[in-house]
Amino acid sequence: MAQPLAVEAHQSSTVVGPATPTQTGVGRCPGRSRSAAMTRCRNSSWITPALEPLAAGTKPERRVTWWLRRTATLPAVPDTVPLTIVCLGYYELYVNGQRVGDEPLAPSLTRLDRRGLVITHEIADFLVPGENCVAIWCSSGWYLPHQFQVHEGWTPLLRVESGIWAGNDPEWLCRASNRAVLGPWAWNNFGGEEVDGRAELPGWNQVGCDTTGWHPARVVSAPPITITERTCPPNRIGEVYTAKTVRSLDQQRFEVDFGTCLAGWVDLRFRQLTPGQTVTLRFYDLPADNGRDRDHSYGQRSVYHARGDGTDRFENKFNYAGFRYMTIEGMNSPPALEDLRALLLESDLKRSSSFRCSKELFNRIHDLNIHTLRCLNLGGYPVDCPHRERFGYGADGQASLPAYLYTMDAAAFLRKWLVDWCDVFEARTGRINMTAPTLHHQQSPAWGGIVAPLAWALYLYYGDRDSLAIAFPVLQGHLRYLQGFVRDGVLRAAAMGKPFLADWVPVDRGMDTQRAPDTPMRELFNSCYLVYLWELYRKIGAALGQPDPGEAAANIAALRAGIHREFYRPAAGLYLIPEQACQAMPLLAGAVPVELRPAIRAKLLSLIEARNWHMDTGLPGTTLLLEVLAAADEHEVIQRIYQQETYPSWGYMLACGATTIWEQWNGYWSQIHSCFAGPAAWFYSGLAGIRPDETHPGFKSFFLAPAFVTGIDFVEAHYDSIRGRIKSAWRRERRRMEWAVTIPRSTTATVLMPVSSPAAITLDGKPLTAPAHSTRTGQGGPQLQFRLPAGDHLLQWTTENK
Repeated sequence: MAQPLAVEAHQSSTVVGPATPTQTGVGRCPGRSRSAAMTRCRNSSWITPALEPLAAGTKPERRVTWWLRRTATLPAVPDTVPLTIVCLGYYELYVNGQRVGDEPLAPSLTRLDRRGLVITHEIADFLVPGENCVAIWCSSGWYLPHQFQVHEGWTPLLRVESGIWAGNDPEWLCRASNRAVLGPWAWNNFGGEEVDGRAELPGWNQVGCDTTGWHPARVVSAPPITITERTCPPNRIGEVYTAKTVRSLDQQRFEVDFGTCLAGWVDLRFRQLTPGQTVTLRFYDLPADNGRDRDHSYGQRSVYHARGDGTDRFENKFNYAGFRYMTIEGMNSPPALEDLRALLLESDLKRSSSFRCSKELFNRIHDLNIHTLRCLNLGGYPVDCPHRERFGYGADGQASLPAYLYTMDAAAFLRKWLVDWCDVFEARTGRINMTAPTLHHQQSPAWGGIVAPLAWALYLYYGDRDSLAIAFPVLQGHLRYLQGFVRDGVLRAAAMGKPFLADWVPVDRGMDTQRAPDTPMRELFNSCYLVYLWELYRKIGAALGQPDPGEAAANIAALRAGIHREFYRPAAGLYLIPEQACQAMPLLAGAVPVELRPAIRAKLLSLIEARNWHMDTGLPGTTLLLEVLAAADEHEVIQRIYQQETYPSWGYMLACGATTIWEQWNGYWSQIHSCFAGPAAWFYSGLAGIRPDETHPGFKSFFLAPAFVTGIDFVEAHYDSIRGRIKSAWRRERRRMEWAVTIPRSTTATVLMPVSSPAAITLDGKPLTAPAHSTRTGQGGPQLQFRLPAGDHLLQWTTENK
C-alpha cells in the first residue's frame, strides 16, 4: 500500500540508521548508538493529515499539497534549538510565518522505499518567548518503482523532531493548501503545478490562525526505511533570467523566450487578470511551433487561477521544468518582460576550476558543458534530462563524470549518488538496474556498471577510500551476476535479456533513424566493457588491501580471448565493422593482441580521419573513445575532433544556437541532455595536463603533462584539488615556449615535457640542473619526465618546429 504523509513528533536529535552494505561510513550520529537510534525510529509512531491512505496502484493526475502546523509555548528562547526533518517528498519549513532557509525542493532525492535523509534546521532565531507556530508546507516527491510507470500514489512522509515540545501527541493540525502538483510524474509527463490565487490563506503559518476546518493528524506506523544524515550539497537558485522576448502565437497565446535552456522555476507577475481568470503555462526546450515530429513540451504544464486584484503572481514550489521557452495561454495581452523571470535550480556545487585558451570555440564548448551540468544536477544526483525522464542513468553519468570531477567540487554530490546505486543493488541476485536513485526495471552493463568508475573516481580525485569500501561488495556481486551471462568468452544479449544497450545513439544510429547497433555490435561493446569493469574491480580491491585471488584475472583472460576470437576480422584488419567504437573498445579492454595493437590504433585513427575528424560514437562510446585516444597521447587527434563545427560535433551544436548539450548529435528530441556532457574534462587533463596519479590518490602527487598541440597559442587553467590550487598556464610565441605552474604545499608533481634533454630547459630563470629524470617516446616524440616540488615555477624552452 502506498505510504501516506506522516510526521513523527517527539523530543530527540538527528537520527541515522544502522550500518548496512549500502551506507558504510555514511550519516553517523556522534554520541548516539546507531542501532538504538534505528530501533527507536522503527518503533515510534508517525502521523498523517490524510484521512485515508491512498490505495495501492493509485495514479492521480492531481495531488494536493499540505499545510501542517502546531504551536509551542516557551518561557524563554534557548540559545540553540535544532529541528530535524525527514521528508519523503518535498517540504518548506516555517516558524512564526518566516521561511527557515531558502533551499528549493528539499530534500535531495533518494529511493523512498529504502532511505530517508535527515536535515537539521537551527530555528532559535525565529522563536519568541510565549506562543510560537511551527509549520510545514509539503508535497509528494518523485520515486518510480518500475520503468516508466507513474508515481503509484506516493504522498509525502515526514518525521519532525525538536526539543520545544515533548511527547507523542496529535497536536499537528492539517489541511489541503491552495496548491496542487499536476501530472502522474511519469515518462514524458511530469506535469507542473496548479495554484488557486483565490484560496490563499494569509497567516496559515503564524500564531493566531483560525484553524476552523483543519483536522488533527492521524497516527500511523513508521515505514521500514533507513534514515541517514544528508551529506550532499543542498539545492539552490543558481541564476535568475529575465525574459528576452515575448511573441504572439495566436489569440490569447504568447510565447516567452528566456534566452537559454535551463532546469528550474518561473516567477511570473500578472497585473491585469480578472477574478477567476485561468492562465495555462507550457514549457518547451524548442519553440512551440518548431515543426518537428516530437512534442518538446514533454507534458510540462502549470495552471494559475487569478484573484484579479492586480497582485497575482505565479511561482513554482514543488515541481520544476526543463525549458527555454514558455507559452502563456488565456491572456488578452502579453505581460511585460520585466514581469517574467526564470530561475535555474541546481545542486550547490562550487566551481573548482577555470579554463581559457586562444581558440574561442574551445572556450565556448567549455562553458556550454558547465551550463549543461548545472541544468542536470538538481536533487543530489545527475539526471539524463530535466523534462522527459529525470532519471539518474548510469551511462549518462559516466559521460558527464569527467567534467564534474574537473569543473566542480563534486565529492559529496558524487558520493551520495554512489550510495544511491548501492540502494538499488539487489544483493540476492547481484543485479543493478539502469538508474539510481529512481528505479528503472531494465538493465545494461554500461549503465549499472557505473558503480566501478564512480567509486574509482572518488578515490582517485578525492582520496575517498570509504567510497571504495562501499562499492567493493556491490561491484563484486554485480560482476559475478554479469559473468553469469558470458558464453564462450562473450557477454551474450540473449542470455542477459533486453534491452542490453551498448553504445546508445551513435551517429546515424539514433532514435530518429531506428538503426540502433545490432546484436554483434552490442555484444562486442558490452564484452569489452565487462573487461573494463573487472580491471577497475582489481584496482579497487588492491587499494583496499584485497588483491584479486585469481577470479578477475581468469575472467579477464577468457573475455579477451573470446572477444578477439569472435569479433576480429583478419581480412579487413579490424574488429567487426569499420566504426570507431568497434576498434576503441577492444583497445580499451586490452583484447587486441600485442602484435596487432599498432594496426588497430592506426585503423581507429583512419576511421576518424575518414569522417573528416568527426566521431561516430554515442553514449558511452564517446567518453571511452576519448579515453583511449588520450591514453595513447593522441591529443592532436582529439584537438581536431573538438575543433569541428559541422555535424556531428559540439561545435555544430553551438553553430545551431544550442545553449545546452543535446541528446543526439543531430539535435533530435531533448535539447538539455547528458549523453555528450563531458568534453570540458580534456581541456584540463589534455591541454592543461593536470592529471591524477593512481599511486598517490587525492592529488598528493600528480602529473603535469600538457598537450602542446598545434594551432593553440596559450592555455590558462587552474584546478582546486583537495590539497590546494594547481595552476598550469602555457604560452607559445613562435618557437619560444613558457609554462607557469603552481604545485600546492605538501605535494609534488611529475612533469612530462616534449624535450629530449634537461639541458634544453630553464627552470625559474636558471638552467635545469637535471633532477632525477627519464625519457620516454610519446606520439609527439621524446618526452622528458621529472619531479617538481611544491611552489610556483616557470619553465622555458625552445621547440624545434615553429
